[in-house]
Amino acid sequence: MIDLGIPATMIFAILGKTNPDGSVALEKDNFNLEIFKVLKRELGEDLALISNVCLCTYTTDEQCVYAEKGKVLNEKSAVMLGKIAAAHAEAGADIIAPAAMVDGQVRHIRMALDEKGFDDVAIMTYIKSDSCLFEPFFKAVSTSKTPRAKVDSSKFRTDVLNTKMFLKKLDLDVGEGADIVIIKPALTNLDIVLLAKERYPTVPIAAYQVSGEYAMMRAPELNEEAMLVETLCSIRRAGADMILTYDALRIAKHLEQKRFL
Repeated sequence: MIDLGIPATMIFAILGKTNPDGSVALEKDNFNLEIFKVLKRELGEDLALISNVCLCTYTTDEQCVYAEKGKVLNEKSAVMLGKIAAAHAEAGADIIAPAAMVDGQVRHIRMALDEKGFDDVAIMTYIKSDSCLFEPFFKAVSTSKTPRAKVDSSKFRTDVLNTKMFLKKLDLDVGEGADIVIIKPALTNLDIVLLAKERYPTVPIAAYQVSGEYAMMRAPELNEEAMLVETLCSIRRAGADMILTYDALRIAKHLEQKRFL
Protein backbone atom coordinates (compact mmCIF):
# COMPACT_ATOMS: atom_id res chain seq x y z
CA MET A 1 0.00 0.00 0.00
CA ILE A 2 2.69 2.49 1.02
CA ASP A 3 4.90 1.48 -1.92
CA LEU A 4 2.04 2.31 -4.29
CA GLY A 5 1.78 5.86 -2.96
CA ILE A 6 -1.45 5.50 -0.98
CA PRO A 7 -1.06 8.11 1.78
CA ALA A 8 -3.72 7.00 4.26
CA THR A 9 -6.15 4.28 5.26
CA MET A 10 -9.42 4.50 7.17
CA ILE A 11 -10.04 2.08 10.03
CA PHE A 12 -13.60 0.88 10.62
CA ALA A 13 -13.53 -2.16 12.87
CA ILE A 14 -16.52 -4.39 13.62
CA LEU A 15 -16.31 -5.42 17.27
CA GLY A 16 -17.41 -8.77 18.60
CA LYS A 17 -18.52 -7.05 21.79
CA THR A 18 -21.11 -4.27 21.92
CA ASN A 19 -23.50 -2.82 24.52
CA PRO A 20 -26.63 -0.62 24.48
CA ASP A 21 -24.88 2.71 25.10
CA GLY A 22 -21.66 1.94 23.20
CA SER A 23 -19.48 2.51 26.27
CA VAL A 24 -17.48 -0.56 25.20
CA ALA A 25 -15.72 1.92 22.91
CA LEU A 26 -13.83 3.30 25.89
CA GLU A 27 -12.60 -0.02 27.27
CA LYS A 28 -8.81 -0.06 27.13
CA ASP A 29 -8.46 -3.43 25.42
CA ASN A 30 -11.08 -3.14 22.67
CA PHE A 31 -10.04 -4.18 19.18
CA ASN A 32 -10.40 -0.74 17.61
CA LEU A 33 -7.84 0.75 19.98
CA GLU A 34 -5.50 -2.21 19.66
CA ILE A 35 -5.45 -2.07 15.87
CA PHE A 36 -4.34 1.58 15.92
CA LYS A 37 -1.55 0.73 18.33
CA VAL A 38 -0.35 -2.17 16.19
CA LEU A 39 -0.47 -0.25 12.91
CA LYS A 40 1.27 2.78 14.36
CA ARG A 41 3.97 0.58 15.87
CA GLU A 42 4.48 -1.28 12.58
CA LEU A 43 4.17 1.63 10.14
CA GLY A 44 5.17 4.70 12.12
CA GLU A 45 4.44 7.85 10.14
CA ASP A 46 4.59 6.21 6.72
CA LEU A 47 0.81 5.80 6.52
CA ALA A 48 -1.75 8.19 8.00
CA LEU A 49 -4.37 6.37 10.07
CA ILE A 50 -7.90 7.74 9.80
CA SER A 51 -10.37 6.74 12.50
CA ASN A 52 -14.02 6.40 11.47
CA VAL A 53 -15.72 7.53 14.69
CA CYS A 54 -19.36 6.56 15.04
CA LEU A 55 -21.54 4.92 17.66
CA CYS A 56 -22.76 2.18 15.29
CA THR A 57 -19.58 0.15 15.78
CA TYR A 58 -20.21 -0.12 19.50
CA THR A 59 -23.96 -0.04 20.12
CA THR A 60 -26.05 -3.22 20.22
CA ASP A 61 -28.63 -1.88 17.76
CA GLU A 62 -25.87 -0.47 15.49
CA GLN A 63 -27.41 2.97 15.57
CA CYS A 64 -25.11 5.87 14.66
CA VAL A 65 -26.59 8.17 17.29
CA TYR A 66 -28.31 8.15 20.66
CA ALA A 67 -32.03 8.66 20.31
CA GLU A 68 -35.12 8.80 22.46
CA LYS A 69 -38.63 8.21 21.08
CA GLY A 70 -37.30 8.71 17.55
CA LYS A 71 -35.55 11.99 18.39
CA VAL A 72 -31.80 12.29 17.89
CA LEU A 73 -29.96 13.33 21.06
CA ASN A 74 -27.36 15.56 19.45
CA GLU A 75 -25.53 16.77 22.55
CA LYS A 76 -25.30 13.37 24.23
CA SER A 77 -24.12 11.76 20.98
CA ALA A 78 -21.53 14.47 20.31
CA VAL A 79 -20.06 14.23 23.81
CA MET A 80 -19.59 10.46 23.43
CA LEU A 81 -18.05 10.88 20.01
CA GLY A 82 -15.54 13.27 21.55
CA LYS A 83 -14.55 10.68 24.15
CA ILE A 84 -14.12 7.99 21.48
CA ALA A 85 -12.09 10.34 19.29
CA ALA A 86 -9.68 11.14 22.14
CA ALA A 87 -9.26 7.42 22.88
CA HIS A 88 -8.46 6.70 19.23
CA ALA A 89 -5.99 9.58 19.04
CA GLU A 90 -4.23 8.27 22.14
CA ALA A 91 -4.02 4.83 20.48
CA GLY A 92 -2.37 6.28 17.37
CA ALA A 93 -5.02 7.71 15.02
CA ASP A 94 -3.71 10.68 13.02
CA ILE A 95 -7.08 11.88 11.74
CA ILE A 96 -10.56 11.61 13.25
CA ALA A 97 -13.47 11.16 10.84
CA PRO A 98 -16.79 11.55 12.70
CA ALA A 99 -19.52 9.80 10.73
CA ALA A 100 -22.60 10.22 12.93
CA MET A 101 -23.68 13.54 11.37
CA VAL A 102 -25.01 14.95 14.66
CA ASP A 103 -24.93 18.71 15.19
CA GLY A 104 -22.05 19.75 17.39
CA GLN A 105 -19.92 16.65 16.81
CA VAL A 106 -16.95 18.56 15.36
CA ARG A 107 -16.97 21.09 18.21
CA HIS A 108 -17.07 18.41 20.91
CA ILE A 109 -14.40 16.30 19.21
CA ARG A 110 -12.11 19.30 18.83
CA MET A 111 -12.51 20.16 22.50
CA ALA A 112 -11.93 16.56 23.60
CA LEU A 113 -8.80 16.24 21.45
CA ASP A 114 -7.35 19.56 22.60
CA GLU A 115 -7.99 18.78 26.26
CA LYS A 116 -5.93 15.58 25.89
CA GLY A 117 -3.10 17.36 24.08
CA PHE A 118 -3.99 16.14 20.59
CA ASP A 119 -4.30 19.56 18.97
CA ASP A 120 -2.30 18.21 15.99
CA VAL A 121 -4.91 15.53 15.20
CA ALA A 122 -7.10 16.65 12.31
CA ILE A 123 -10.88 16.28 12.01
CA MET A 124 -12.16 14.93 8.70
CA THR A 125 -15.91 15.38 8.99
CA TYR A 126 -18.50 13.44 7.01
CA ILE A 127 -21.43 15.08 5.28
CA LYS A 128 -23.78 12.42 3.91
CA SER A 129 -27.00 12.40 1.97
CA ASP A 130 -29.62 9.83 2.96
CA SER A 131 -28.63 7.53 0.14
CA CYS A 132 -29.63 3.98 -0.79
CA LEU A 133 -26.03 3.44 -1.89
CA PHE A 134 -24.99 2.67 1.72
CA GLU A 135 -27.12 -0.48 1.84
CA PRO A 136 -24.54 -3.05 0.62
CA PHE A 137 -22.19 -1.96 3.41
CA PHE A 138 -24.91 -2.11 6.08
CA LYS A 139 -25.94 -5.60 5.01
CA ALA A 140 -22.34 -6.83 4.89
CA VAL A 141 -21.31 -5.63 8.36
CA SER A 142 -24.51 -5.91 10.40
CA THR A 143 -24.53 -8.43 13.23
CA SER A 144 -27.56 -7.02 15.09
CA LYS A 145 -30.98 -8.68 15.01
CA THR A 146 -32.58 -5.23 14.72
CA PRO A 147 -29.93 -3.00 13.08
CA ARG A 148 -30.60 0.75 13.04
CA ALA A 149 -34.13 0.25 14.29
CA LYS A 150 -34.25 3.10 16.77
CA VAL A 151 -34.35 6.17 14.53
CA ASP A 152 -34.86 6.95 10.85
CA SER A 153 -31.50 7.76 9.23
CA SER A 154 -33.07 10.72 7.44
CA LYS A 155 -33.19 12.42 10.87
CA PHE A 156 -29.42 12.87 10.86
CA ARG A 157 -28.47 12.72 7.17
CA THR A 158 -29.34 15.32 4.55
CA ASP A 159 -32.23 14.99 2.13
CA VAL A 160 -31.06 13.88 -1.33
CA LEU A 161 -32.98 16.73 -2.97
CA ASN A 162 -32.11 19.48 -0.50
CA THR A 163 -28.90 21.27 -1.50
CA LYS A 164 -29.49 24.01 1.08
CA MET A 165 -29.60 21.44 3.89
CA PHE A 166 -26.33 19.91 2.70
CA LEU A 167 -24.60 23.30 2.52
CA LYS A 168 -25.98 24.28 5.93
CA LYS A 169 -24.37 21.16 7.42
CA LEU A 170 -21.16 21.96 5.55
CA ASP A 171 -21.11 25.48 7.01
CA LEU A 172 -21.80 24.14 10.51
CA ASP A 173 -18.96 21.62 10.50
CA VAL A 174 -16.41 23.95 8.91
CA GLY A 175 -17.45 26.66 11.35
CA GLU A 176 -16.86 24.29 14.27
CA GLY A 177 -13.31 23.57 13.12
CA ALA A 178 -13.38 20.70 10.60
CA ASP A 179 -10.03 20.50 8.80
CA ILE A 180 -11.23 18.28 5.93
CA VAL A 181 -14.73 17.53 4.61
CA ILE A 182 -15.80 14.15 3.22
CA ILE A 183 -18.82 14.18 0.90
CA LYS A 184 -20.60 10.84 0.71
CA PRO A 185 -21.67 9.19 -1.58
CA ALA A 186 -19.47 10.60 -4.32
CA LEU A 187 -21.21 10.00 -7.66
CA THR A 188 -24.67 11.19 -6.65
CA ASN A 189 -23.19 14.30 -5.03
CA LEU A 190 -20.74 15.54 -7.66
CA ASP A 191 -22.60 18.86 -7.79
CA ILE A 192 -22.15 19.19 -4.02
CA VAL A 193 -18.43 18.45 -4.32
CA LEU A 194 -18.18 21.34 -6.79
CA LEU A 195 -20.25 23.68 -4.63
CA ALA A 196 -18.26 22.78 -1.50
CA LYS A 197 -14.96 23.47 -3.25
CA GLU A 198 -16.22 26.80 -4.56
CA ARG A 199 -17.56 27.72 -1.13
CA TYR A 200 -14.41 26.71 0.79
CA PRO A 201 -11.48 26.74 -1.68
CA THR A 202 -8.87 26.41 1.09
CA VAL A 203 -10.55 23.46 2.83
CA PRO A 204 -9.54 20.02 1.46
CA ILE A 205 -12.64 18.33 0.03
CA ALA A 206 -12.74 14.53 -0.04
CA ALA A 207 -15.32 12.33 -1.79
CA TYR A 208 -16.17 8.81 -0.67
CA GLN A 209 -16.95 6.21 -3.33
CA VAL A 210 -19.26 4.01 -1.25
CA SER A 211 -20.30 0.34 -1.32
CA GLY A 212 -23.25 0.89 -3.67
CA GLU A 213 -20.98 2.56 -6.20
CA TYR A 214 -18.49 -0.28 -5.82
CA ALA A 215 -21.28 -2.80 -6.43
CA MET A 216 -22.60 -1.00 -9.52
CA MET A 217 -19.18 -1.09 -11.19
CA ARG A 218 -19.26 -4.88 -10.97
CA ALA A 219 -22.33 -5.23 -13.18
CA PRO A 220 -21.50 -7.90 -15.77
CA GLU A 221 -22.50 -5.62 -18.65
CA LEU A 222 -19.79 -3.07 -17.80
CA ASN A 223 -16.03 -2.96 -18.30
CA GLU A 224 -15.13 -2.87 -14.62
CA GLU A 225 -11.71 -1.25 -14.90
CA ALA A 226 -12.87 1.36 -17.39
CA MET A 227 -15.83 2.19 -15.15
CA LEU A 228 -13.54 2.59 -12.15
CA VAL A 229 -11.24 4.98 -13.99
CA GLU A 230 -14.14 6.95 -15.46
CA THR A 231 -15.95 7.39 -12.14
CA LEU A 232 -12.79 8.44 -10.30
CA CYS A 233 -12.04 10.94 -13.07
CA SER A 234 -15.51 12.44 -12.69
CA ILE A 235 -15.01 12.80 -8.94
CA ARG A 236 -11.66 14.50 -9.47
CA ARG A 237 -13.08 16.81 -12.16
CA ALA A 238 -15.84 17.89 -9.78
CA GLY A 239 -13.15 19.28 -7.47
CA ALA A 240 -12.34 16.56 -4.94
CA ASP A 241 -8.84 16.91 -3.49
CA MET A 242 -8.99 13.38 -2.06
CA ILE A 243 -10.92 10.22 -2.91
CA LEU A 244 -11.79 7.39 -0.54
CA THR A 245 -12.49 4.15 -2.38
CA TYR A 246 -12.57 0.41 -1.74
CA ASP A 247 -10.60 0.11 -4.99
CA ALA A 248 -7.61 2.13 -3.76
CA LEU A 249 -5.08 -0.67 -4.26
CA ARG A 250 -6.42 -1.48 -7.70
CA ILE A 251 -6.38 2.08 -9.00
CA ALA A 252 -2.96 2.74 -7.43
CA LYS A 253 -1.51 -0.23 -9.37
CA HIS A 254 -3.25 1.05 -12.50
CA LEU A 255 -1.70 4.50 -12.06
CA GLU A 256 1.72 3.04 -11.40
CA GLN A 257 1.63 1.01 -14.59
CA LYS A 258 -0.05 3.44 -16.98
CA ARG A 259 0.62 6.85 -15.38
CA PHE A 260 -3.01 7.67 -16.07
CA LEU A 261 -4.88 10.66 -14.57
